[in-house]
Amino acid sequence: MDKDLLPKSLAKSIYVSFLAGCFRSVRFGLEEAHGKGQALQFNCLFEKGAFILRPDETFAIDFEKVEDSVASLSREILTIQARGDKEAAKTLLQKYGVMTPPLKRALEKLENVQVPIDIVPEFPIANQILRDNN
Repeated sequence: MDKDLLPKSLAKSIYVSFLAGCFRSVRFGLEEAHGKGQALQFNCLFEKGAFILRPDETFAIDFEKVEDSVASLSREILTIQARGDKEAAKTLLQKYGVMTPPLKRALEKLENVQVPIDIVPEFPIANQILRDNN
């Protein structure tokens, strides 16, 4: 978006889709790498106030905080990877790759809802960019 490859108008919908994707992946369980990784991201962003639990037990996104929170978490993860710091990775996963009460409650609410576990994503804007660049 900063390079005008995607319209800035997509920012909010991307973050909303990301939050929904967190719940989808965690439904597979924390024993799965994707589930544990998404739990880590969700819990960290929740702690930073980018994801908010409302009184009615639905979630919202603080669009003023989410971009910086995602950048901060990305920086932390990429730094750990670049350094090959296995101990820091283990610590981060132990702290955030867990089933926290807000995450557990959200998943409990989804138990009786028919939410697709697997979908076929469509990326019309990305496809258009690829066509335009070929």
